[in-house]
Amino acid sequence: MSNRVVPALLIVLGVGLIGFAGYRALLTTTSPEPDLAKEAKEDLDRRGFAPLSGPLSALVEDPKYDPVPTQVHPLLNQAAPEFELGDVDGKRWTLRELRADGPVVLVFYYGYTCNHCVSQLFGLNKDLDKFRELGTRVIAISADPPALTRQRYEKYGAFDFVVLSDTGHKVAEAYDVFRRKPDGEEEQSHGTFVIDRGGKVVWANRGDEPFTANRTLLIEVNRLRKKAGPSR
Repeated sequence: MSNRVVPALLIVLGVGLIGFAGYRALLTTTSPEPDLAKEAKEDLDRRGFAPLSGPLSALVEDPKYDPVPTQVHPLLNQAAPEFELGDVDGKRWTLRELRADGPVVLVFYYGYTCNHCVSQLFGLNKDLDKFRELGTRVIAISADPPALTRQRYEKYGAFDFVVLSDTGHKVAEAYDVFRRKPDGEEEQSHGTFVIDRGGKVVWANRGDEPFTANRTLLIEVNRLRKKAGPSR
């Protein structure tokens, strides 16, 4: 009997004993689940991302650094659409509440189902102290239900900023990063917005790739701080 026939017979016998569905499940369970957090960090490495270091003043005032300019967007210099969404713990948040104490960096990501889509959030979390030093809140929104986000937190750890659930894509549509075409096809983009304390969109980026140039975002919110003058 040839070496090729023996494995084939074993497969047939296995299927006969446990059934095809059981055999298929056995094959499936042998494949390890991907480590999304590890892959997201590797994705950042491929992009050349490195956490920001050094004094904040040097990062935002360096004339040699050329920040990424804003893209043209329908909401640029317009009032940011208000919203009310829930976080992983069921708490409801409004944009008005989130920007009450300062500017907001608002990020739309596809969801915590792939390393590419969530890598931006890992990068923001690494630089979060810099944003807080400028009195800025980072907010992330996706269509993930809270239960999925909670599951990912339990496995990989939580982010240190608010992550909200927009399951119907209504807020994403309002910010023009999600579209429903007449033929029923859906089109989604990554989106990053800087919103001033008064609720106006002052910087925008939208596209197929997540935005990871956090230094640019810090420069934009620092401009807002300088424009507003010393705090009272």
